[in-house]
Amino acid sequence: MKRAETDRQRAGGGRRGSRAGRLARRSAGLAGLFAVMLLVVGVGLGVRAPEPPARVYSVSEQAQLDAEHRYRSAADRARTTAADPGLAPAAAAELAAAAEDLDEQADAVALPRSPGPTAEDGSPPRTSPVPDGRPGGSGPAADPGAGTGTRTAGDAAASAAPADAPAVLAILRDSALLSLRDAARADPGPGRVLAAAGVNQWRHTLRLGQALGADPGLPAPGALSAVDLAAGTGPFADLPEQTEPAEPLGGAPAAPAECAGTAVGPEADRLALLGARTAEDQARYAYEVAAALLPEPARALDAASTHREAADAASDRLAALCVPADPTPAGYAIGPDFRADPLAATRAIEQEHAELYAGLIATVGPETRAWAVTSFSAAAQRSIEAGTPLEALPGLAGSTPTSAATPDPAPVHQTEQPRG
Repeated sequence: MKRAETDRQRAGGGRRGSRAGRLARRSAGLAGLFAVMLLVVGVGLGVRAPEPPARVYSVSEQAQLDAEHRYRSAADRARTTAADPGLAPAAAAELAAAAEDLDEQADAVALPRSPGPTAEDGSPPRTSPVPDGRPGGSGPAADPGAGTGTRTAGDAAASAAPADAPAVLAILRDSALLSLRDAARADPGPGRVLAAAGVNQWRHTLRLGQALGADPGLPAPGALSAVDLAAGTGPFADLPEQTEPAEPLGGAPAAPAECAGTAVGPEADRLALLGARTAEDQARYAYEVAAALLPEPARALDAASTHREAADAASDRLAALCVPADPTPAGYAIGPDFRADPLAATRAIEQEHAELYAGLIATVGPETRAWAVTSFSAAAQRSIEAGTPLEALPGLAGSTPTSAATPDPAPVHQTEQPRG
């Protein structure tokens, strides 16, 4: 009996030992799992997802970013100044008109935005960085917004600064020159927009200067030199540079030592120059005819001289590309509408020239871009002076291709020549 009782005690102790071992092993497993979970969570908290690389903007994109920021900031300054009750009504009206055009130009030059949040996912909007207020700056900042109602921190700071009309006059002048300079460096499409915005701002600068009785500090539009634009000299000398240097532009091409009967340079440049020379020569002849029809011919003769000089400049560039200039025709066909209203006819010619040169900005190569930009600026200014309404983007409403803007000359009889 004692042996049986001892055996039962041993069996019970064995069961209790087995149960305790299982509990110990289970506890050890849970502890290990908990430790692994702590390790995973700790690693997850300590290691962040890699930041996406900062976008690198091209020279053209950076020029667009700078221009958009500059236009929106200038628009805010102009609006704030226009609200000054002590400002003359003419100056206030000009500032308000400039602000409206600057808003439109900012929208036109802006880079495409990333899409905003949708109703389905409710994700926060993604924005494109804009400059930090310094010309050429590329640091991320608040999104200027796709429309004109959103302002950046830089715009707010500009609005908080003293908003006097002479300061806005200087801002418009510098922005006009910067826009023309960057138009010669940007890609063809944005280049046309920047050039058109520069012409508009140039005109607003002249008008605001006249309303204020102040010197706007701009040369005559026709006096802009492609060499100055390309080299950053003359009126472009004191402008801030972009942070990324642009490729050097061509100013005046150097004539080769001798031409062996083979044209040089891109064909697009040669076609553009040939088209421009023909158009300028046609305009020269049209103004000579108009001078013979108008009671006061002086202005028409001055315009004819301006277009003759432009035709000669195109001929010089063609000679540098070893392209011989054809002899100037004795005259061109003049329709009855021209004789009925020569002023309206010459105004239409100037508008067509602005559109022609706007198109050439997008077709010529880098070596000829500065010439195209300065030629467009002069043509667009002449068009406005002839009576074409000032638009936010002059010359871009119906830019025509070179082939459509350079018809073959149609000689007329000698009796159709302008009377001396």
